[in-house]
Amino acid sequence: MEKRSVNSRGIQWIRYDETKSILEVQYASSKTYRYFDVPVACYEWLLKADSKGKFLNRLVKDKYAYERIDDVPKDPDDLERLLKESIRPSSSDQG
Repeated sequence: MEKRSVNSRGIQWIRYDETKSILEVQYASSKTYRYFDVPVACYEWLLKADSKGKFLNRLVKDKYAYERIDDVPKDPDDLERLLKESIRPSSSDQG
């Protein structure tokens, strides 16, 4: 899985693991997210999109399960909070 720099104000790099269908995104805010079960076609369209941020907002965020991977909590209470947040239904699940 190789990092690809992208021409985007909001995104530093992306990478995709085709064997596991995992998309990782490093945002300009320095937050890194891993999205699961993302089809390769979605990744290919992301690479072609004029606005990578708009594409991610419309077609990836809240559509695929994800985890924030730049957060490694040292405090067990932080770990519990992050785990609870990760299983909270997204806004698209509540419709």
